[in-house]
Amino acid sequence: VEISYIEVDAIVTDKDGNPVKGLTKDDFEIREEGKTQQVDLAAFVDLPLPAFTAETKDAVVSDVRTNERPFEGRLYVIVLDDLHTGPTRSMAVRQGAQRFIRQYLADGDLAAVIFTSGRSTSQDLTDNRPLLLDSVNKFMGQRIRSSTLNLIDDYNMKRAIGSTDPARDPEKAARGYNARQAIDTLKGAADWLGNIRGRRKAIIYFSEGIDYDISDMFGSSDTSTIFDGTRGLITAATAANTSIYSIDPRGLHSMGEESMDMQPVLDTSLGFDGSGLRNEQRLAADSLRVLAEGTLGRAAVETNDFEGAFERLVKDNSSYYMLGYRSTNEKRDGRFRKLTVKLKRPDLRVRARNGFVAPGGGRKIKPPTWSGSKTPDQLKEMLARPMQESGLLMSVHAAAFRGIGKNANVVVTVQFGPGSFRFIEKGGEFHDVLDLTVAAVNSDSKISGNDTHMNLDLKPQTRRLVETVGFRSISQIDLPPGRYQLRVAARSVNANREGSVHYDLDVPDFSDGSLALSGLVLGSAAVGVVPTAGIFEPLKGATTTPSTTFRTFLPSDTLSLAADVYDNDWKIAHTVDIVTSVSQHGAAKLHTEVERNTAELPEGGAFIHTSSISLKDFSPGEYTLRLEARSRMGKRPSAFRELTFTVSEP
Repeated sequence: VEISYIEVDAIVTDKDGNPVKGLTKDDFEIREEGKTQQVDLAAFVDLPLPAFTAETKDAVVSDVRTNERPFEGRLYVIVLDDLHTGPTRSMAVRQGAQRFIRQYLADGDLAAVIFTSGRSTSQDLTDNRPLLLDSVNKFMGQRIRSSTLNLIDDYNMKRAIGSTDPARDPEKAARGYNARQAIDTLKGAADWLGNIRGRRKAIIYFSEGIDYDISDMFGSSDTSTIFDGTRGLITAATAANTSIYSIDPRGLHSMGEESMDMQPVLDTSLGFDGSGLRNEQRLAADSLRVLAEGTLGRAAVETNDFEGAFERLVKDNSSYYMLGYRSTNEKRDGRFRKLTVKLKRPDLRVRARNGFVAPGGGRKIKPPTWSGSKTPDQLKEMLARPMQESGLLMSVHAAAFRGIGKNANVVVTVQFGPGSFRFIEKGGEFHDVLDLTVAAVNSDSKISGNDTHMNLDLKPQTRRLVETVGFRSISQIDLPPGRYQLRVAARSVNANREGSVHYDLDVPDFSDGSLALSGLVLGSAAVGVVPTAGIFEPLKGATTTPSTTFRTFLPSDTLSLAADVYDNDWKIAHTVDIVTSVSQHGAAKLHTEVERNTAELPEGGAFIHTSSISLKDFSPGEYTLRLEARSRMGKRPSAFRELTFTVSEP
C-alpha cells in the first residue's frame, strides 16, 4: 500500500468560492509525471463549520478519554515563531492564536502548539482548549534586532575610530541559525503529520517572517542551507497533504518601531536607511507567501482581516474530496513526482497538491521506547502514532496523588468494553492475554512507563460478566511534576485487536502553596461489579468501590468520591473546610461541608476525603461535581477540582 496507493485531497469550489458536493471519481483527472492515472476513490469530506461566534466560557473538561469514536474532525498544528517575532509584538501573537482556539476550533477538532525555539512549553495534539490556551499564553517573542540597524551602528562606530572596513552585522550567524531552526521546526511538524493519512492537515504559522536574504549566495554559508531547507519543507508538507497558513500578527504595518531606532548615515549609497528596512519587510513577507503558496495554503500578510483568514482556513479543511489512486510507477526511488489534478467540468475550480515524494524504501515510524520496556511491537508502533487509535474499545482516567519526594503517584484506570476479548476454553477455564502499556511523554519528549502482560484465566461466571460489562485494570506510575500526555495502548491477543487512548495530564507539585488537591477518583455501586485487576494502595480501605471511567449513571446508583487534601501548613493548628457540591447549569443540587483539623493529621499533612452521593433525587441531565478545600488560617487559601457526570433516564 505504501508503494502504490496515493492519496490527494482536492478543494473544489464554484465561481463564487462555495464548496461543491456530489462529484464522483469520474469527474476528476489525475496525471502523475504527465501520465494519466485511474482514480479509484473520490470521497467527499464535509465537516460542519464552527459557529465563528464570540468567545464563550470554557466548559469543564472531561476527566475521561475514550477511543469509542474514530477521529473525524479537523487537524491543526499551531506553530508560534518566537524566533521571528519582536518582543513588543508577543501579545499580538498570543491574542491571534487564542482567538483561533476559542472561536474557530470546533468540538471534535484536534490541535497542537509548537514553538520554533524548541521551548518545552509546547502542547501535543489535544481537544483540550485550556491546555492549548495555557501553552499559547507562554509565548514570548525573541526576534533579533534588525540587520539594517546593526549595520548602521557598526558603520558609524567604525567611522568614528577612523576605520574604513565594511560594516558587518554581528548577529548574522545567529540570524541564519534562527532561520534554519524555524524551517526545521515546520518541516518536523509536516513530517510528523505525514504519519496521519486519509485527511487534510493544516499548519498555522504565526510569524513576522524570515527576513534572511537567501539571494546572497556568496555572503554567507547559511544561504544555500536555508534555501534547500525551504525547498525541503515545501516538499515534506506536500508529501504529507499538509498546507501552511501563514499569519503575520502585525497586520497592516510599517517599520515604524525600527525607524525610530535608526541613526543617520552620511553615505546614503550604502542603503543603510529606510530602503534597507523596507527590503527586510519585503523578504519577511515573501517568506510567508512562499510557504503558503507552495503548500496550497494561504498567507494573511499585510492585512488586518484575521477573522476572514481564519474562516477561509477552516473552510478549506472542512469541505474537500479525498482522491485515491494506485500509481503506475511503483519504483521506490525517493524522488519527487509531479501531480496534476483537473476537473472535467470547466465551470468548477480545483485546488490540490502538485506532487508527492515516492517512498525511499523501508521507512518506518520510530517508536518511543524506555529502558527495560517489554512492549510488544504492535503496541510500540501504536504508541508512536500522533493520534489515538480505535479498534479495541477502551476508556482511561488518571489522577495524581502525592508520592515520595517530589514525585506524584498517578493512578491510571483503564476500562475495556464488552466484547473486547476472545476467550478460548481450556480445562474448564476461558483464556485470553491482555497486553497493556501506559507511557507518559513529557514536553521534552522524554518517556517513562510500565507494561502489563496479563493472562486472563477466567471461570465461566467471570467470563460471562466480562463479556457483559467489560473489564477494568488499575495501575500506578510515578511521575515528577510537569505536563504529560499519557499514551495507553492495549491488545487482546486472541481477538487480534489493538487500541490506544491519549490522555492529557498535569502533575502538580503538591508541596507548592498552602493547600493542594489530588485528582478526583469516582466510583459507583453499580459498576463495582466490573471485574478488576489491580488496586490503588493509597486509597485502599478508604473507598468501597474501585475507580471507574464511567461518567453516565442511572438514578438508582450511588457515587463514591475519593481524594486527598494536602495541607502544607499542617504543623500549625487550624481547621480546613472540605466542601462537596453538585450543580446543574449553575443551580445547586447538593452541598455538604466537613470540618477537618490539622491535629488529626499524620506527619506530612494529608486528609483522605471520601463522599457518598445518592442519585435517586437527580433528574436526567449533566451535572458538575466540585470538591473544594478552604483553610481558615491566614489569607484563607483554597484549592478545588471539578468533573462532570450524566444521569441517564431510568
